[in-house]
Amino acid sequence: MLQWRGTVYELFEYIPGQSYPQTLEATFDGGRVLSLYHKLLQDFRSEWQPSGLSYHLAPSVEQGLKAIPSSLTAGDTVLGPVLQFLLDSYKHAAQMANAMGLDAWPKQIVHADWHPGNMLFRDNRVVAVIDYDAARVQPRVIDVANGSLQFSIIGGDEDVSKWPEYLDESRFKRFLRGYDEVMLLSQAEIRAVPHLMTEALIAEAVFPIAATGQFGRLDGIAFLQMVQRKVKWMQRNAQKLIELAEG
Repeated sequence: MLQWRGTVYELFEYIPGQSYPQTLEATFDGGRVLSLYHKLLQDFRSEWQPSGLSYHLAPSVEQGLKAIPSSLTAGDTVLGPVLQFLLDSYKHAAQMANAMGLDAWPKQIVHADWHPGNMLFRDNRVVAVIDYDAARVQPRVIDVANGSLQFSIIGGDEDVSKWPEYLDESRFKRFLRGYDEVMLLSQAEIRAVPHLMTEALIAEAVFPIAATGQFGRLDGIAFLQMVQRKVKWMQRNAQKLIELAEG
């Protein structure tokens, strides 16, 4: 860091690279580097105690869902069923993850924001990972599930009604194969992944929409309806995702 004129500046080495090229090779390396990150920090203990909160079973998600109506103008007949579905799905996914034994699994430092936008790539390899300010102590599968979601989710243009409901199954599988290259996930962790992905997707959507009525430049209602479609797809295909991960 640099301290100058009463201000603290954080300095980073310049690393040439590019954004996520969406190839299977880059996806594999995104999973591999996450596993390496976890392996390197597995036994590290900090004198400072970071937050233990995450997108899993977070009371703030329910609070955010309940606050959304005040930031949107849609009638209860449109918005109410969507919000109730997301709340019920979030709670059910959290219960399913806990039923796998999540609370008893070892905790360590996790990145907590593992997605392609926080990485630089070169020749389909990860050359830099940024944005460590969300790091916290959680079971490693919290990172794995969010990474699996972020690397396999499919978006589109500003018309979110046209975004597909399905995930890219090839990228989902390759991300987890990359993770296995360094360390293997347990069968229980793998079975928790689809449920944690559901929690992560809902949690990511809630807070900006509750605060502004929008998700970035996207309409909040349309975005929540898109999330609902994707959650329904993950619920229907949870076993298929588990089989892809195990295979």
